[in-house]
Amino acid sequence: MKKIIKQIPFTQQVYKIFAERQYKHRFATNGYGCFWGVFETFEQAIQAAPKTKSIGYDNAELAQEYQNMLESCNWENTRRTIAAYDYPILFWLGSLLNQGISKIFDFGGNVGIHFYSYEKYLQYPENLQWMVCDVPEISKVGKQLADKRSAHNLLFTSNFNDVINKDIFLASGSVQYVENLADKISQANKPKYLLINRLPLYNGKEFVTLQNGGKVFYPQYVFNKTKFIEGITDIGYQLIDIWNSKDDACVIPFHSKNSVPFYSGLYFQLKA
Repeated sequence: MKKIIKQIPFTQQVYKIFAERQYKHRFATNGYGCFWGVFETFEQAIQAAPKTKSIGYDNAELAQEYQNMLESCNWENTRRTIAAYDYPILFWLGSLLNQGISKIFDFGGNVGIHFYSYEKYLQYPENLQWMVCDVPEISKVGKQLADKRSAHNLLFTSNFNDVINKDIFLASGSVQYVENLADKISQANKPKYLLINRLPLYNGKEFVTLQNGGKVFYPQYVFNKTKFIEGITDIGYQLIDIWNSKDDACVIPFHSKNSVPFYSGLYFQLKA
């Protein structure tokens, strides 16, 4: 009987409105990792966000959560385990480090989780300079952890312009939270190598959606695959490798055409 009712045009519309309201309520509260809405700009997504959480990553409460995590005895185990999507990065990064390339700009590197995770699998050179660029509250916690662990090769900044004179630009799960990466890189002293991982690419029109990040909401881009790659190649890079990251997906209820079943990783090299 329920299936028959749902097939009636009027009840279909009523059911859809009810389902959307029910999902939005869940998203606004405990829907960690869920996505909601399709918007043209960050500003539209922020205006439409529920008022139940703060917006954005630069959040003192979120930073305190990382602080508590690193002070607990479980931090070491939970943060040093890599995922399947890390292996292409390990392959290419290891190859570059073996060539004597040692200056890394880790964009959105949190409290240094890539630095700590990858050191189990890579031979870090003695002259390694690994700089994490993240928002001020997160960078502050990262510095505290680096001091605690005597990680002298690990530095922190909140200024993208510090990418100057770095060899490798590394970004894992962070590029979708900023506007126009190609412009940012083209205005700086371009790193020779770009390793971009966990990126939502698909074949449709670029848009912005809203993600529930637990304590906060994040507006994030979903990029058109061809347009994103061309944006990087147009500023002087060539695409060396591309891979799928099936651990990540962007499923947006009621917007199936905009959903991304898996993320992507890309490796670019600056043309000679």
